[in-house]
Amino acid sequence: MTAQQLLAALFNAGIAISVGATVLSLGMTFTVGQLVAPLHRVVLVIAMVVLNAVVIPAAAWGIAELSPMGSKYVPGLVLATIGAGSAASLKAAQLARRADLPLAVSVVVVLQLVNIVAVPVWAGQVVTGASISAWDIVKSLLALVLLPLVVGLLIRARYADHARNWQPELVKAANLALVVALATGITANWSTIVSMFGSWVIVTAIVIIIVAGVLGLLLGLLLGGRSTEVRTTTGLVSVFRFASLGLIIIGAQLHGNPTYLGPALTFALVDFILPLAVAVEIGHRARAASPAPESRTVTT
Repeated sequence: MTAQQLLAALFNAGIAISVGATVLSLGMTFTVGQLVAPLHRVVLVIAMVVLNAVVIPAAAWGIAELSPMGSKYVPGLVLATIGAGSAASLKAAQLARRADLPLAVSVVVVLQLVNIVAVPVWAGQVVTGASISAWDIVKSLLALVLLPLVVGLLIRARYADHARNWQPELVKAANLALVVALATGITANWSTIVSMFGSWVIVTAIVIIIVAGVLGLLLGLLLGGRSTEVRTTTGLVSVFRFASLGLIIIGAQLHGNPTYLGPALTFALVDFILPLAVAVEIGHRARAASPAPESRTVTT
């Protein structure tokens, strides 16, 4: 195994462990009823589906076409944006502190199910003949979200005391794995990132990310009223695209063509690092704004 392959393996393992541990800890925190309750907000859920499965991919495609970057980079960049409901948004929601975590989990599960239909349709439009199997999407949904979530819910229901003790440790493990993923991901793909300098790919990716986040925030403002938690949640879930699905298409059907892979990898990394940094800053401000422990009123 080369150093590059080792770094790539560590990056993938870091992401999987961080997301898995985060979702497992969320399962230990909430009940089934609490996670199902947000789905009763039918208008909000439907609006999130339309925004993430239709509007944001279309906007990303339009921005990519209008940008100064070369037209050869457009398909690869757009393929990285068509997947919705990235499980990484759950980690970001947890770090942001001001998010509605049950809503985030519920919407991510719904969006990943919608991907089964939406992603193959978009892929075929972006690159003629490109598609992705439903099983590839279902595998990601099962491995990253549903399985750890169900395990967490079962532990909470059966061993509530243990769940309370384990949950903080899982959060620490997820944070550590996230640091490993960030460090190895940047190192492993540094040459790809550098090759995109001067091509407008990075700038275009940042513009798409900002537009996706703003659209999510506006939707939360429109349908969530004055709830800061809803706005934060809709913004974070929308800004994190499920770029792995685009990378699977490029690797399996487009033979890892560098013209597609370069911009897709670049978008995936920027869309992971930039929104995560924003989530950390939101969490920092939330912590600073909260009263000190000794000044809080204790009720019994």
